[in-house]
Parts: sequence; structure tokens; C-alpha cells
Amino acid sequence: MASPPPTSPPSLPSAGPAGVEPADAVPETSRREAPEAVWPHHGLLLLFTFLWGGNFVLAEVAVAEMAAISFSVARFVMGGLGLLVLLYAQCWADVRRNGSAFRLFPRVGGADWPRLLLVSVLGALLAPWLGIEGLNLTYAGRAAFWLALAPVMSAGIGYLLRTERITRLGAFGLVLAGLGALGLAVDGLAPGRGYWLGDLLLFAALVMAVAELHLIKPLASTYGATPMVALRTVIGGTLYVLVATPSLVQQPWLSLSGWTWVAIVAGGVVGVGIGQWVKVRALRAIRPTQVVLYGNMVPLATILIAWLTIGTPTSSLEIAAGLLIVIGAVCLQLGGAPPFEGEPPVA
Repeated sequence: MASPPPTSPPSLPSAGPAGVEPADAVPETSRREAPEAVWPHHGLLLLFTFLWGGNFVLAEVAVAEMAAISFSVARFVMGGLGLLVLLYAQCWADVRRNGSAFRLFPRVGGADWPRLLLVSVLGALLAPWLGIEGLNLTYAGRAAFWLALAPVMSAGIGYLLRTERITRLGAFGLVLAGLGALGLAVDGLAPGRGYWLGDLLLFAALVMAVAELHLIKPLASTYGATPMVALRTVIGGTLYVLVATPSLVQQPWLSLSGWTWVAIVAGGVVGVGIGQWVKVRALRAIRPTQVVLYGNMVPLATILIAWLTIGTPTSSLEIAAGLLIVIGAVCLQLGGAPPFEGEPPVA
């Protein structure tokens, strides 16, 4: 279950925001940019929707062969390495373009460290740990079903934090998406399966991942997406490795199959590493619930990939629920709301 902006990507045009509005409004000329500058973020998020769906299937294959926490940490480390390479390349590009001094990580202000530590623990330790343990107690499609509830959770957290507000059309979209996710989850229920503990872990991981996405936004806006996600990954990943050390030492690494290594290496670098950067980078152009909405599409991608690769059948209820999710996503994309009155500008 996983969980995401650097060079000030532009924000949404005034005519086409999501059904959730950021509470921290900025002047119209700086906050609203051309639509063509926004849609590349949507395109990348759509691509990663299928990559994340494939990651669920690969993770299910991998945890059948190795300890869940060992797989999760190994994949997370690979994702961290991918992020560091990306950050290194970006820093050198900035040096050559601006003539600035090379700095791999930004100098974080003292007042921002508590938030950074909280984000690191939530997003890079607890969320992946609880998520992979929950998946191990259920299955890939069910884990993705829980992820589909992320927009509802994101809108609720954003409303409480006053980072977003919900319009009627946006609320209607959230209801549809929530009903669709519920339908998918109900379709996976059957007497005697005993998925309640796995569901509880997946739900807890979802709450932490969505909370992290909202909490990291001010840091990403101030210091840049790539350095913030990389620094958060290094801090939380170090703690994660320490927690998982006993399992990592006992794991027979040389006996793992090729597909498990694909899940670790490719899933880590692309899905966990670059994917997190894509999510957080998009926050400067589109709103948190819009970003999380692509997680709502992951169950559909997971079902499709699982059906094509391991023959998992798709029921009519799953198809109907998937349509509700897509329609709800469209409503959230098209809905708009005026900003709160008296909002301070974003730094």
C-alpha cells in the first residue's frame, strides 16, 4: 500500500480544477497557468497507475516466496536509490544551468524538521510496512481496493487541515468513488476468508499515506519535490531497515526467483522511487485529492493486469464498481470551488 514539487510547475487553469479547492489561495496570475502545462502531470500519473497496478501483482507473487517485510524493505531501498540518482542528476543540472553551488539535500529550517520527521515515519516506515503486511494477509486486488478509498480519505483530511474544500459536484464524485470502492471490496468478501486483520492493516496504511501526501505539500513547495521525497525516503528508509534487520539477515536471497527480483528492483526504482517523485511533483500543478484519485484507478489496473497475467477472473460487480470509480473521478476533475476567504498566499 504504499503512498507522493520541484521547479514550480504551473497550477491548474481556473476553468478546470478538481472538485476540491486548496485553502491557501495565491494571486490568480501565479496560481492559474495554461492547461497544456498541467496535463503532462496527469499523463505521468496515468502511466504510473498501470505501473502501480503491476506492482501489486508482483508484490503478491514475491511475498509468497519471501518474508513480507524483507520484500518491502528491499523494494523500498531500491526506490530510494532511484530517487537519489534522480536527485543527483537534477542537482547537477541546476549547477550547470544556474551556476549555483552543488547541494544534494536542501538546508531544512529548524521549524520544518518536526513535520519532515513525521512525514518520514508515516510515509517511509509505517505506511509501507503495514501495507505489505496487510497485502500478505489478503491479496493484490483486495489491497488495491483499499487504495481506491484514498480520494475520500484525502478530501476528508484536506478539509480538516483546510488545504482543500469540497464542492457539490466534487462531493458527488467522492460519493460515487466511495460506492465504487465499496462495491469492489464487497465483491472480494466471502465467508470464512478471515481478511479482517489484513483489511485493518491496509486501512491504517491508507490513512498514513494520504496524511503524508497532505503534510509533505508545504515542504515540497518550499524545498522542491525531488529533494524532499529523497530526504524523507532516506530518513524513514533508514528506520525501516533497522526495524527489518532480523528478517533481512535470515532471508535466503540467492534462492529468489527472477520475477521476485523484478518486483524488488523494477518495482522499487520505478514504482516506489520515481513514482513517489511523480506524485509529489504533481502537487504544485494539481491538488492533493486529484493526485490521490489516480490511486482510485489502480484497482482497475490491478484487476486487468492480474487477469492478463495470472488469470484472475473479473466479475460483473467489479466492472460496475469500476465504472462508478471512473465517473466519480471525472466529477472530481470537473468540479470547482472558490477559495476560502482571507487565505494567506503560498510561499
